[in-house]
Amino acid sequence: MAETAEQVVPDLGVQNGGPSGSGTEEKDTSEKPAPPTDSEGGEAHAREADLGPSDARIVFNEGRETDEAHEYDERAVKFWSVYVDEAESHDKALIETWKDDMESVIIFAGLYSASLTAFLAESFQNLTPDPLQENVFYTKQSVQLLAQISAQLAASGSPVPASIPQIQQFPPFHVAQSDVRVNVYWFMSLVFSLAAALAATIVQQWVRDYMHVFQRYNHPLKRARIRQFLYEGAEGWYMPVVVDGVPALIHISLFLFFLGLADFLFNINTPTAVTTTTVIVICAFLYLWSIIAPVHDPQSPYQSPLSGIFWLLFQIIRRRTHRDHSTGGIRKRLSTNMSEGRVQLAMDESDERKKRDARAIRWVIDNLTEDSELEPFVLGIPGSLNSKWGKKVWESVSGDEEHATAHIPDTPIPAADPQSPGPLIAHAAAATSPANREDTLQDLGSRITRLLKTCTDPGILPTEDARRKRARACVDAALSLVLSMEHEWEWFAETEILAQTLTYLGDVERIREPSAAGFDSMFAVRWTCMSLIAVRKMLRTSAVHDAAQRVITCLADVRGEKGGEKDDVAAKTSGIIDQYVKTGWEAADNLRIELNREVEPDKTEERFQEIVRDNKSDVAELEYTWNILGWAEDTDEAIITLVRTMVHATGGVLEYLPGVVLRWQQDPRRMPDKGMRAAPTYLMPQFIPPRLLVQRLWLCVWALRNISAVGWGVSLSQPKTLGELSAPELHMPAVRALIEETTSPLKTQLWRLQDLRDGGLVYMLELLISVIRSSKAASHHSSRPVFIGTFRHVTSDWKERRHALGVQRLLVNLLHQVLPKNNDTPSDEMPGYVIDEFLAFLGNVLAEKKGSHVTEAIAMIQAYVDLRGGTHEVAQKALLTITPPKPPKPHRRHRSSTRADPS
Repeated sequence: MAETAEQVVPDLGVQNGGPSGSGTEEKDTSEKPAPPTDSEGGEAHAREADLGPSDARIVFNEGRETDEAHEYDERAVKFWSVYVDEAESHDKALIETWKDDMESVIIFAGLYSASLTAFLAESFQNLTPDPLQENVFYTKQSVQLLAQISAQLAASGSPVPASIPQIQQFPPFHVAQSDVRVNVYWFMSLVFSLAAALAATIVQQWVRDYMHVFQRYNHPLKRARIRQFLYEGAEGWYMPVVVDGVPALIHISLFLFFLGLADFLFNINTPTAVTTTTVIVICAFLYLWSIIAPVHDPQSPYQSPLSGIFWLLFQIIRRRTHRDHSTGGIRKRLSTNMSEGRVQLAMDESDERKKRDARAIRWVIDNLTEDSELEPFVLGIPGSLNSKWGKKVWESVSGDEEHATAHIPDTPIPAADPQSPGPLIAHAAAATSPANREDTLQDLGSRITRLLKTCTDPGILPTEDARRKRARACVDAALSLVLSMEHEWEWFAETEILAQTLTYLGDVERIREPSAAGFDSMFAVRWTCMSLIAVRKMLRTSAVHDAAQRVITCLADVRGEKGGEKDDVAAKTSGIIDQYVKTGWEAADNLRIELNREVEPDKTEERFQEIVRDNKSDVAELEYTWNILGWAEDTDEAIITLVRTMVHATGGVLEYLPGVVLRWQQDPRRMPDKGMRAAPTYLMPQFIPPRLLVQRLWLCVWALRNISAVGWGVSLSQPKTLGELSAPELHMPAVRALIEETTSPLKTQLWRLQDLRDGGLVYMLELLISVIRSSKAASHHSSRPVFIGTFRHVTSDWKERRHALGVQRLLVNLLHQVLPKNNDTPSDEMPGYVIDEFLAFLGNVLAEKKGSHVTEAIAMIQAYVDLRGGTHEVAQKALLTITPPKPPKPHRRHRSSTRADPS
């Protein structure tokens, strides 16, 4: 450029087209401009006078480029690229529709005009005299004259006729009114048809020029500006209205032809004309109905180019409204544009929209056939259930509501009501039978099962990532559906297939290694909850119920009592075992403490002799406990079988849940050759074999006696350290908590066995509480709906089990684990929402119940309320539910001691 802008002050951020802030001021090496002339100077000063304080930083010279050329930073390219992409998508969809419409108009207009020309070639001749008819007229008159002359000559015998007849003139030509009307109709029809073809051709040229902006230029900002420029011009000049009017020309042309055809036929043959006119009238009525149909029922697929005008008029009179998320819940008027108005009605928040969404879901389930098509649908199921609306829609898919399968409007447009969302349209809705809805969900379940099967076989999907992604999608979808709807999970997968998928994900997602790199804690939460729901169903089998009953039977048969309830007799046995186990545990723990005291290596033997001498009572207690519990061998066997059955029934899923299934630790101590039971594979702290536990505790005594008898340094049972003589179970937190923190561990275990036999309500709740306690993501806001939904699912049948005394006592024991002990809440305490949910549930179960356990629960809840400053709404409501206030006693009316006046 010959001239450049004046230098910009540095705080503007741009200097000579580049960023400022370098710390030095560039020198202006450009030539100084010549002083302006008087006229130029006056204009320049006038312009400078118009500048505000902020604008005064830049002074422009005549004919020079300004710094406004740098309107946006280069990073704004992405910003305008979004506009260009959205605009191109919008315009292409619109333009393609217009092009297709115009092509149809051109083809139809060409064929129609050719057909119309044939009629015009016949009809326009009726507008001018016919020379042939005139020749015929005069020829006939000549023949008549010659015949008359011949007759006169023959009669008179004279060669000259007596008189010459007068020649008649051809009557003047008069155009029939019907011919005029027919030709007017048909010629106007031809003009409209050709005009439509011409307009369609011009529109095609317009849209081609309009879309060239996306092909001609590359810079997003330039494309955006040109497109917006042309778009506003098209809207301002009502181009969409013009384009919609082109097909209307064809329609007008066609009806003009029909009018002329009817008029033409009535002049020829009445029956033919009546028949043809009847058909034309029927077509006209159908066409008129297509004009008003979308106004009467916006869902109507029938419309014509004139429908938009009727929509506009009706909207002005009727003032229908709509409401959706874009309006913030406020009802707003529908658009006067029919297309936009129908979109607004489609998005209107109503029960009808919910039913349409449900029908759409059923339709897509019925029509998806390939796994590749189903996977994205399954992947999106959790998102469709994150909102209240989505849950309502899925409830419509699977619930007992009636779903409209037809849409047949049969009522007229009602009187205007400004608050009404639109014309009241009655639909003849055929209810979808429950069997059909069940078929839909069964179909979805079979599809998800098929997807899960592809995850269990490593050779089906091409990559491990694809297999993992599909498995996660299926688990997420199944969990979302189960937690959102009151339906059992087996609708979505078969037991064996789901168990295999869960164990596969448990390995690849490292569920048992929360500290591993790449561990997804949020998916771990969803996986765990789905596993709990699956385990709940898997444990409700006859094999598990029978195994639990067998343990109860063994406890009852030990006493040899005849008659009475098995549960009551087993409770007595459990109380006896509790005493022995507690005593043996205390003795073994005392020995553990002594054996684990620090001692110098050269004084180990001396310390050993001291322990044997000073702990004779503990040794004797363990000896007695081991000998007296020989009758519990069958009970041990039944419990071990139960644990093995539970692990097998759940497909190994229980092993992945934290703290549920442990492994018996290898015991390095030497055991007697006879009378010893080998430790089984699985250890469940909730189901401990009492004699096996005592055996592991007693081995310490056996080792002490063996070493004492043989001598220190000679016995094969001698360990490296004295601490190795104590039982490994004494160092297991789960086992210690069971024995030490529970007043009656074996009786509690019996209640749990009864609960498992009857469905496992509290057992599943114990597993859930254990999972929440061990989860690092339990306090995260996204975990709350998942854990609460799982809580409500596993306790959904509480009304059937609330009267069982064992269930009530187990819940009170569980309350100890749920409620915090003090205000200094450690990291492993329950989140507040779990405490609230549990208190509300416990209040419902213990409502109007009596007993020592109820008193204990009330005391704990009251202590929790006091801990929270005396204000905790959920806890206080639970207290009121458990102990409702007694009705006030009726007030007694006292008799008056005064006597009546005798007077």
